[in-house]
Amino acid sequence: MARRDNDPYPNCRFELELNDVLAASFSECTGLQMETKVFEYKEGGRNESTLKFPENATYGNVTLKRGITRSNDLIEWQLDVINGVFSKNKRADNVNIAILLLEEKGAEPEVIHRWNLIRAFPVKWVGPELKGNASEVAIETLELAHEGIQIE
Repeated sequence: MARRDNDPYPNCRFELELNDVLAASFSECTGLQMETKVFEYKEGGRNESTLKFPENATYGNVTLKRGITRSNDLIEWQLDVINGVFSKNKRADNVNIAILLLEEKGAEPEVIHRWNLIRAFPVKWVGPELKGNASEVAIETLELAHEGIQIE
């Protein structure tokens, strides 16, 4: 049966692009959020309510989790930001990231939603919890701050 436009998509298939290059797959992504602050004004003679006006927007940090691989790219990016490293005339803290929600359609997955994080940079890296008696996958976590979200 064909999917209807208003059918919800599963949240289990997504990827990450760094500056338009496919970078990694993650097992979890949280914190995609934006909020508009509200300014309240008490107008004289208007006692039943206050006037409310939108102010600036704020954006939550995005947290990504994945199983540890041989690649050290996430911790190296965090270290580049800490050390103020410049590479290829680009600052380590001036990266555009896209989080892609995918749907399996034939051989190639189709991008259903794309959230672009503007000027993203890592603010926290957490290594895996290591336990001698555990059999779970070792997970690393990267938390990103950014200046805004664009939706495509």
